Amino acid sequence: MTFVLEHRQTGDTQVLGGWGYAWGALLGPVYLLAKGFLGLALVMIPISGLVFTVGGTMIVLMAFASPSAEVTTIVGFFLAALVFAVHGYLAVQLLRTGYLRQGYREGYY
Repeated sequence: MTFVLEHRQTGDTQVLGGWGYAWGALLGPVYLLAKGFLGLALVMIPISGLVFTVGGTMIVLMAFASPSAEVTTIVGFFLAALVFAVHGYLAVQLLRTGYLRQGYREGYY
């Protein structure tokens, strides 16, 4: 999902899409800080901790319950990808909220 945000007074446009999700997935709070949202970066820190703690716990529990190493590997990679996808999604949603609070509006072009 791509968000196109345009500032009402300045006409500045921000596009939150594929690379935003990738950077958000990998860097989370640092990505928000780099975009200029210190408060949202601080909010993202415990969210990141929660996402990776739950994801890591799921991977460990799955490894204990798995009957074979092959299943553990495949499902472990799937769960890790899911955890990073959720992390990226949450980072982009927080960034979107920050831009909306600064006076940007959503538009789809």
